[in-house]
Amino acid sequence: MMASAPLVRAFDTVVLDAGHGDFDRGAAIGYVYEKHLALDTARRVQQLLEKAGLKVVMTRSRDVFVPLPGRASAGNRHGNAIFVSIHYNYSRGGSGAGAESYYYHSKGYALAAYIQAYLVQRTGMSNRGVKHASFHVIRETTRNPAVLIECGFVSNSTERARMMTGDFRNRIAEGIAQGIVSYKKSN
Repeated sequence: MMASAPLVRAFDTVVLDAGHGDFDRGAAIGYVYEKHLALDTARRVQQLLEKAGLKVVMTRSRDVFVPLPGRASAGNRHGNAIFVSIHYNYSRGGSGAGAESYYYHSKGYALAAYIQAYLVQRTGMSNRGVKHASFHVIRETTRNPAVLIECGFVSNSTERARMMTGDFRNRIAEGIAQGIVSYKKSN
C-alpha cells in the first residue's frame, strides 16, 4: 500500500507571475491599471521572499506582455517550485470587495489557503475565500502547485484608494510572502 502524497511539497523556488502587462492593462479605472499594481506587488513579494532565502523567478519584471502559455511554461520549468500569479479584481458596479485565492489542481489548495489566511490577516480585507477556478495559468501549470491571488477590487473606490498607497501594497506583499513561507514551513 502506497502512502498518500504530502499536502505540501518541498520547494526552493517561487515563480511569481505579475498579471497582465503592456497593452493588456487588466482591471482599470481612470489611470489606475491592474498591470502596474500587480507588478509593483510582485516586486515587493520578491524582495520579501529573497530575504527569507527563497529563489524567485519573475514571469515579468517590467511592463511587457507575456502570453498565458508563456506564464504557465515558466510555472512548469522548475522541478522544486511553486507558482503564484498576482492580480487585482474588478466587478461591474464597483460592489466587489476583499481578497480571494484560486487553485485548479488539488495540490494548489493548501498553498492558496495559506496565502489567503495571511493576506486577510495582514490587510484586514474581507475574506472572499479559497476557490476552485479554471484560469489558464493555474490550470496549465501542472508540474508544481499553482495559485492565482486577487488582491482586492480596483473597481471598489475604498479598496482602490488603499491599494494606490505603497503602505497597503506592502501589507498585501507581506501577507502573500508570509503565506508562502508558512506553507513551506508546514512541510
